[in-house]
This record gives sequence, C-alpha cells and structure tokens, in this order.
Amino acid sequence: MSNQKRTNPRKFVFGNERFGGSYTPGEFEFNFPEDMTREEFEKMFARKMNALHKRKSDFAEEIFDSKSRKENLKPLSIRVKPHTKDFFKNHSILTPRDVLEMYENFNNGSEAFINSLIEDEKELEKELKEVQEKLHNAKLFKEKLSEIEPENNVLTDEEKIIQLKRVYKDSEIKVIGNEIPVGKAENDIIKDIQMYNTLIIRIFNNEFLTIGVYTNAQPVVYYFKNEYSKDDVTDILNRIEEFCNDGDIEVTVIERSLFDE
Repeated sequence: MSNQKRTNPRKFVFGNERFGGSYTPGEFEFNFPEDMTREEFEKMFARKMNALHKRKSDFAEEIFDSKSRKENLKPLSIRVKPHTKDFFKNHSILTPRDVLEMYENFNNGSEAFINSLIEDEKELEKELKEVQEKLHNAKLFKEKLSEIEPENNVLTDEEKIIQLKRVYKDSEIKVIGNEIPVGKAENDIIKDIQMYNTLIIRIFNNEFLTIGVYTNAQPVVYYFKNEYSKDDVTDILNRIEEFCNDGDIEVTVIERSLFDE
C-alpha cells in the first residue's frame, strides 16, 4: 500500500504487534508476520470467530442490516504474500471477505462487545460471592454440628430399675455394678439359681436376667448397670449358660430390650 493511501482519512487500521492489517474501502491488505505459522494463524482466527459468534445475538442485529451488509462492501483488491494466499485458497474456511466482515463487525460492535464482557464479569463475581458465602455457611454449620452432643436417649440406672420394679412387681431386683467383681457376680447368680430350684433363665438383651421357678414366678431379677463392662456382662452370662446346660435348666435369650418399649 502506498504512502498516499496510508494517509487516506478513510483508511481503517486493526491488529496488534503480532498480527496487523489495514484497509481502505475497495482495497484490502494483510501484513502476515514472517514468524507466524499457519497453525497459529488458524488458532487465532478460530478464537476470534468463537468470541464473535457467542456475542453475535447480543449486538449484531442492532448494528448491521444483514440484507445490505454485503452491498456496502465494495469489491476487494487482495494483495497478500504467497503463503497467505495459499492459506486462504487451500486451508482456510474463511474467505478474505469473511475476514473483512468479521473485523467490521468487531470494530463496529466493539463497545457493545466490551460492555457485554463487563456484564459477564460482574455476573461471575456475583456468582462467585454467592458460592463463597455458601461454602462459609456450610463450614460454620459443620463446626456447630460437631460441637453439639447427640441427645442421650439411654435411660439412667434409676429409671431402668423403676421400670423393672413396675414390670416385676413381686420380684427382688438385684443390681450388679462396678463394685462387684465378675467372679462374685457369677457365684451370687448361681447360688440363687440353686436356691430357688430354677427351671428357666431368661436373658434380656444382655441388660438383665430373670430366674423362673416351677410356679412360673420370677422371684429374682439381676440388673447390670450402664457402667458395667459389656465384656464382663458377656463373660457372666456365658458362665451362667454353662451352669444351666450342665443342670438341664432352660436358657432363653431375648434380644429385644425392655427399656425401648
């Protein structure tokens, strides 16, 4: 392009340090950098086209009349380097006119395009703020949840003993706690089994056992306190079962808990 044409007030310039160009209505010129490969050129235009296509619906119809757009473009006089001409002819999905129209659209719609990007940025910042707030609230909720002790639905020993006395009105309630060694607890229960000529032992959920006699009465109930080791309770009951098996005394294990009713 001559110096005279470069000072033409109707001349338009676009591009940057890597890729630049200019045109005067009726002419078109590309400055294709020597160090830019065809692949880089294709990628660059693909990015530009994608960005424009995404925003086309927002401002294209307001700025351009699709029926008269091509009528306003004068015939082009293409002056490009050989490898650029080869690119347009054999490899590019764009024609030189497509490129011109694309840059006209971009230049004429640049303000709307930039404004739309600014609006998108504000919207993304708003969404990010909302997400951060939700994460913060979730963290606080988790911390508070860990501080809350679960509601204790287990009855106290006193409450259980009251309930046993209400169910077994005519029975003696004997309590086994940490103050009674495993061996002594076993011996005490066995002595009562022998003394009452026991026919059946009923074990309720490893929480207590009853001694049953021939009249179907249950004179004694042994209750194991909450504090008592579950392993110790298991050892005591295993010993009682062995004793009953040796003496042909029936043992019935009831897995449901009386205290859940």
